[in-house]
Amino acid sequence: MKFMDVLNSATLGEPKRLRPMIIWTMIEYLLRGAPYGFTIMIIWLIFEPLQNPNTPFNLNATIFSCIGLFITLVLLVFANVKSFFASYKDGYEICSDGRLNIVSHLRKLPMGFYNSKDPGDIGAYIVNDYANIETLVTHLLPQFAGAITMPLVALISLMFFNWKLALIATLVIPLAWPLSKLSYFIIRKAGIKHQKTKIEASSRMIEYIQGIKIIKAFNLSDVRFERLEHAFRKLKSDSIKLEAGSGPTMILASSVLNSGLILITLFGMSFLFAGELSLPFYIMFLVIGGRVYEPLIHALMFLAELNYMQLGVERVEKLRKIELLKDGEQELDSDFTIDFRDVDFSYNSVKVLKNISLSIPTNSFTAFVGPSGSGKTTLTRVIARFWDVDSGEIFIGKKDIKSLKIDNLLSKISIVFQDVYLFNDTIYNNIRVGKEDATEQEILEAAKIANCHDFISLLANGYQTVVGESGNTLSGGEKQRISIARAILKNAPIILLDEATASLDPENELYIQQAIDNLVKEKTVIVVAHRLNTIKRADKIVVIDKGEIVEEGKHNDLIKNNSLYKKLWDEQQKVKEWRF
Repeated sequence: MKFMDVLNSATLGEPKRLRPMIIWTMIEYLLRGAPYGFTIMIIWLIFEPLQNPNTPFNLNATIFSCIGLFITLVLLVFANVKSFFASYKDGYEICSDGRLNIVSHLRKLPMGFYNSKDPGDIGAYIVNDYANIETLVTHLLPQFAGAITMPLVALISLMFFNWKLALIATLVIPLAWPLSKLSYFIIRKAGIKHQKTKIEASSRMIEYIQGIKIIKAFNLSDVRFERLEHAFRKLKSDSIKLEAGSGPTMILASSVLNSGLILITLFGMSFLFAGELSLPFYIMFLVIGGRVYEPLIHALMFLAELNYMQLGVERVEKLRKIELLKDGEQELDSDFTIDFRDVDFSYNSVKVLKNISLSIPTNSFTAFVGPSGSGKTTLTRVIARFWDVDSGEIFIGKKDIKSLKIDNLLSKISIVFQDVYLFNDTIYNNIRVGKEDATEQEILEAAKIANCHDFISLLANGYQTVVGESGNTLSGGEKQRISIARAILKNAPIILLDEATASLDPENELYIQQAIDNLVKEKTVIVVAHRLNTIKRADKIVVIDKGEIVEEGKHNDLIKNNSLYKKLWDEQQKVKEWRF
């Protein structure tokens, strides 16, 4: 990426937001050199009577120089404070906006993006990559600008006193530049590898933590820990390679710059003995020359870091270029009939849905049944437009869902998943997800209808109980009832139930079935069913096998057909007779 592209990406297309922090940092660096100028002026005033005995000591000029030195130091403190707050306050605001922008972007991506990525890779966009951008914006860019400004102004100023010696002092700068470019290529190559290794280590860490119960249960600690240990050791190795690879060139570049002080000393001495340079000016070159190269060395180091941080910007920019689900302009009205017309859908080039044509009337109860992997859940996901289909159309109320505003579409749909996710927050706030502006009375009423008010009331903190990450302090049935309370509170006209009772014990299944009955009144309901006895009363049962609709109708009619549904029903009836 070009430098301006980096700035545009890091600031969401508003690089002017960087101006205050860069300007104040440049002023700060310029003021850092001013005390040396006044110090040299004082030295000059002291040396002048020594060089010319007939010249009286200029006390007034010395006093004014001391006052100037004091004022400069005060201004330096002021500039330091301004640059500090500009860099960190403005910088962190830029990065906060950027992170929120990325989160918003992630929300609008199709679900296929998440299924194709490791969790560590997705998390790296917010944590690692934006941490790099944060460092770049708050530290590197302002400091780099300041580190370049001060030496440039100092060298130009020295030319007015002795242009030859000032030119000699600048000779080392172009000599250090090729070494800096070499360092850039080394950092880029090693940095790309280091980033991948860091993401891999994060993924393995998340995998280890999330799978700790399985690891313990099956005594897999040695096997799984080996994977985690290998990832961490590789991260250590690649980190060392990153630092060691660029280190020698940076040290050499710093040595080349520092050699400029040797040139100033030697050539300045020859000019001094030749009478081309007075002693005070020679001392001035030595003092300022020593200060010129130090920020330039820092600038080279900043540049090396900037090259690495740029990789994070490129990853984020690549993420921003991933095509979003296109938003429509229409909104749904009161008709919630759902129609599939010749729908095909593939995931990772594997056909999941094939030529699906289906009509689901408004305010009806429709069940999707079939063997595992047949495409039942995928059908519900494309209704909610988690993905766009490959071909064909899906209509709700005679409107193509691609023409609808995504937020409007999702506002009309409540989904109860089999695997419930609760936020690490209070039960009250987890229910309120269904309706952010809900009153306390509405939340309590939704909980009662969902049959979860009683168990919540028995908790020490009631509705203010924090449920932990993913709701791990609650049982599966309790989490499921809270998720149904969310859906009841949302009161959406379309309900999608994805095997909501598949993995529950009979007692919890009874509670949840009652909650579901309360949820689906006068709604367009689609159920992905595992237990066929729960959908006997469905208005329509759609039997899906290998991505195709093979049967549809009411329970009694499908039993008479003696096809796949009858086979599935008979198998489940046999299971009821099993005894241990």
